Amino acid sequence: MRRIRIASRASKLALAQVNIVKEALEKLSDDIEISIVEISTKGDRDKSNFLYKSESIGFFTSEVEKAVSDGRADLAVHSLKDLPTAETTGLVVAAIPKREAVADALVASGPAASIKDLPAGATVGTSSLRRIAQLCRLRKDLKCVPLRGNVETRVRKVTEGEVNAAIVACAGLNRLGLADKISAVLAPEQFITAPGQGALAVQVREEDTELIDLARQLDDKPTRIATEAERLVLASIQGGCSIPLGVYARIAEGQLEIDAMIADIKGEKYVRRSKTTCLEAAKSCARELANELLEAGGREILQQLRGRRNDL
Repeated sequence: MRRIRIASRASKLALAQVNIVKEALEKLSDDIEISIVEISTKGDRDKSNFLYKSESIGFFTSEVEKAVSDGRADLAVHSLKDLPTAETTGLVVAAIPKREAVADALVASGPAASIKDLPAGATVGTSSLRRIAQLCRLRKDLKCVPLRGNVETRVRKVTEGEVNAAIVACAGLNRLGLADKISAVLAPEQFITAPGQGALAVQVREEDTELIDLARQLDDKPTRIATEAERLVLASIQGGCSIPLGVYARIAEGQLEIDAMIADIKGEKYVRRSKTTCLEAAKSCARELANELLEAGGREILQQLRGRRNDL
């Protein structure tokens, strides 16, 4: 019997995601025994308000990856949006399972079917530059305040009145059984999501061909094509994962449609571009889209952000 140790962050959401993969693997083979190795990451330990102040790469993933690399675990499960776009030496993403809901959700303390329904001057909790930029563009009067902690904590801070609302990924709420807390689903074509949002990455040592072959059976081709295109836009921008960039790709009628945006923190400089291509040209299309964003003002936005990072 093959014993498989899965490395994961110790949060309730991370463990829920691990169990999705664990159960799927167990359905593929009766000859495996799976255990979970919980890892504390820098992102879990660092309680600073704004993650985008950090220059760290792999804030929530590097220590989980290290557990696989050094043999403490055989496989890792990550939120794909947290995984750096540069491949880690010796590791391979063997599977990207079928994506959960892509969209962001509005969680509000009172009735609100959309962002426009929030009261004047409402406080909205989020530590994401992408979300802050889009919120400010939609509503100049909203006050965005830092909101860290796990998903359950962020939802609780809304229900207890610490903030009027929060923006949280639908996928996390769904996986935790908290879908009833969603006040409104923000259409990803309009409120553009993070590259890879809603998807998981199953990572294995590249020499473990037996486990790679097993894990690859969980790979969902449409999800991989779409998320790889999103992450390639991010990689081509070369701005790191903590920038006000949104990319949403999906397959419709056999073609890949990609929407992307980049903005300054106040949402005053906002650049959006969209492209449609055949699936075979997905990678070249993603690179072209990234270049269009940069040429249309994205490069200046990134330069300004780098200059202000330490003052934010």
